[in-house]
Order: sequence, then structure tokens, then C-alpha cells
Amino acid sequence: MTKFTSHPNLTVGSNWVGLLATILLITPAKLQAGEISTYNANLPRHPLTLRDCIGIALGESPKLEATRFDLLAAGEEIRAAQASLWPNLTGSATGEAFSGDRTSKFGIVNAGTTGAGISTNKHVSLAGVGIFGLKLEYPVFKDGSIFGFNDAPAVELKTAERNALAWTAHLTREDVIYRLTQVFVDTVSAETRIEPTDHRVALLERSVDIHKEEQQKGLLLPIDVEVVTRQLDSARSLSKTLHEQAMAGYLGLARLLGLPSSAHIRLNSTLPEPPAPPDAAELFHTMLARHPSLRVQLANVNKAKQDYRLENFRLYPSVTLHGSAVDVTDFSSDAHLFVGGVTVDIPIFDFGTQLDTVRARRDTYHAEQARLGAVGNDLASDLVRIYREIYALSERILTLQVEAGKLDRDLRVAQSQQQQGITPPLTAIDAELAVIGKQEELEVDRARRLVLYAELQKAMGGTWKWIP
Repeated sequence: MTKFTSHPNLTVGSNWVGLLATILLITPAKLQAGEISTYNANLPRHPLTLRDCIGIALGESPKLEATRFDLLAAGEEIRAAQASLWPNLTGSATGEAFSGDRTSKFGIVNAGTTGAGISTNKHVSLAGVGIFGLKLEYPVFKDGSIFGFNDAPAVELKTAERNALAWTAHLTREDVIYRLTQVFVDTVSAETRIEPTDHRVALLERSVDIHKEEQQKGLLLPIDVEVVTRQLDSARSLSKTLHEQAMAGYLGLARLLGLPSSAHIRLNSTLPEPPAPPDAAELFHTMLARHPSLRVQLANVNKAKQDYRLENFRLYPSVTLHGSAVDVTDFSSDAHLFVGGVTVDIPIFDFGTQLDTVRARRDTYHAEQARLGAVGNDLASDLVRIYREIYALSERILTLQVEAGKLDRDLRVAQSQQQQGITPPLTAIDAELAVIGKQEELEVDRARRLVLYAELQKAMGGTWKWIP
């Protein structure tokens, strides 16, 4: 692959501004290139390719680790929701010591024929009892659950939440891949452009010297020297910027790979070849239908539906089987009580609170259904934009290749004529500078096209893959 070369009019991309700001916040201000020297034993011995970096980043990403824990928590919530619909058995044990008299009406009034008088023989000086109990509750019909065997809304609601998280994990994975790819491509691009840029500086230094000599001879005007001097200053600034870009890229990669900022990272200087553009019909019809963002929204629709069902079932009566057993003992004698029954709770009047809640959940459900179409439209719009940028950039690359070929031919002619003494050295220098500038534009556009393909994979949610 052709090496990156420099051009004085090209500036730092906006993505580097944010990256540099982040690096300055997390690393010492005086960190130099030579400080990235500590070798990490977990890294491969060979220079890291893009695929190597992606494999490491996927295992070290805090976002993916957080997503894995979110999925585990969501699974536990499903099991908790299901368990709440099954019988619930609780036990209790109480020890009490007491002294005094009975305090209830029936405790102090004699139950004789007259129905009057105070009992005088019901005083306890000091006594102790133990109370042991068991309580069983089984929701037969509650919140849409029938004995806990059907698809209860409470369980389906938690299942929908987990499904949304699972599909979001796919989007998170593609976001990690895209960020890593963007930093990798920009870093390799900046690093490989350093050598041609330094060569450009050397050429311009020669050009400045020649211009000054020609001016002293009266063959050139002072403005000519001023123009070429400004070009030299611009080339030096670009060279310094590229060194800073490469440094920032290595620091950013170290962070994405879960390595300390002092870790030594060697990158493969050859960028991967761009893939063949995917078929538009397949992309927009088959692959888009499987997009994780649509799956997430479908899960949100189901979640809103189950929430609506749950609140709607709360308008119905609920039936609960219950039973209890109590044993009271003073450790010399015992008393037992066993109770079993059915409780029916019937909502009668609440000033319309529950009905309004049901209506609100119904409207939310309809909103999520409508939002499904909006998600599809947004995805299609992003894909069209990226597709258009890829093809426009590919067309520009073809044009630049033709122009670079013509400039290379002019350079060869100028160098041949200079060797024959036909043209002055400035002609060959200017021709070589033009070739370097055109190659710079060409390689910058090639790197940008790779990033666009990575963006296309991210926009497709991984249903179309260029890189794993």
C-alpha cells in the first residue's frame, strides 16, 4: 500500500480534537514519546493488526463488562418475578415474658348469668411463653397470573427488559469496534505520513535557500521568498501535528486496550484493504430487518404491552389461598391453632386512579409501536448518508489517482530535464512537492473511506460485517 505523505493545506480532523482533550485529562502534561516503553506480556510479539486490537478491546471494554452484568441482573429479575407467583411460606418464632392482668373486655367481665362483675382471679405475676407460627400464601389469580403457570404480565415484562438489554449489547459491541477502528486507522495514518512530511520539509528548506539565492541575483521578487517561507512554516507545523496525532493515537489505543499509558504498542503500518460495497437491496431489505436497534424497539414495544396488561388485570378481583398454623407453649403445655381460607380482593372505587393508569399504559404502548417505524426511518436515513459518502469518496479517490499519475509523469520529466541541464532545480522540487501533496490527499481519503466502512458496520448493528 502506498505510504501516507503530507500536504500543507490539510488540517487535523475534528475527531482528534476530542481525543487530544481526553488524553490531556488522563495523562501527565509532560509525557513524551519515549515514555511509552513498558512492554506488556499479554500483547502479541508481532505488530498489532486491526483485528488483534479489536480482539483485545472486546475483552477489556468496561462498557461490555457492564452490559454482561446488566444481563445477569435481568435474568435474576425474571426468576424473582416468576417466584413471586408461586406459594410463599414463612415461619416465625417469638419468645415473650409478661406480668399483669387480662386487658380485653372479655378478660375482665365475668361471663355468669348476670353478665356483670369483675373477675379477681386472672392476675399473672410472671410468666413466659413461646409462639411458633407458619404462614402460607398462594396467589391463585393475581395480576394476570393463574396459579403461576401462564405467561403472567409481570414475568413477560422482565423478559422484555432482558431482551432489550441483550440486543443493546450487540450495539455496544459494534460501538466498541467502531471506536477502536477509528483510532487505529487515524493513528496508523498519522504515523505513516510523518516520513513524507519530513521529506516535504527538507524539500521546502532547499527551495527557500534557492529562492534566496535567486533573489540576491535579482531573478526573483521578495514576495516569492515570502510565499515559499510560509509554505515551509506550514509544512513544519503539519509535521509537528502529525507527531502529536500519532502520540495521542497510541495513548488512546492503550486506554481502549485496557493497558497503562506507558505500555509499548507496535502497530502494523499497513492498513487493511477496503471491502467490496455491500449490495444495496440486501442491505436495506434483508439485513435492515434484522437490525439490533429494531429488535431493541420491538422489545420495548413488548415491555409496554406487558405493562399495559399488568395494570389492566389489576382492575379484576384477585384470589389468594392462605393458611396458617400457630403453636403457643409455656414449655409445660401447648395450644394449637390452624387456619385455612380463601381471600378475594375486589377493587370497588378509587376515584378512577386505576382506570387512568390503564389508559396511560395503553397510550405508552401505542407510542412505542409508532416509535418502531421512526427507528426504521432513522436507520435507513443513516445508511443512505453513509452509502452516499462512501461512493462520493470512492469517485474522488479515482480522480486523485489519475491526477497523481499525471503529476508523477511530470516529476519524472522534470528530473530528467534537470539532469540534462534543461530546467532549473526549482522546477523538479516544485514537481516533487506537487506529487507529495496529491499523494497526501489520496491517502487521507483512503483512510477516511476505511472509517466510513467501519461506520457502515456500526450503523448496520453488525448484520453486515467488514471486520469481526
